[in-house]
Amino acid sequence: AKVWETFLAGDVGAIRDYCETDVLNTYLVYLRLELIRGHLTPQGYDSELVLLRETLEQEDKAHLREFLENWQGT
Repeated sequence: AKVWETFLAGDVGAIRDYCETDVLNTYLVYLRLELIRGHLTPQGYDSELVLLRETLEQEDKAHLREFLENWQGT
């Protein structure tokens, strides 16, 4: 709701951070859908979650650390 206002304030980094976490949430929904549809096994689903968590843990970005702290996944 405040993207335009944030852009006008020159805080493009905050917009990028928001978009990155939005994409992560969308990816988690996609993985769950693929599990429900039977395109991922429970083990495959869990492996993807572990891979995503490990990948994010390697990043040194505050918004990704916050995402990990709030993520209720594996």
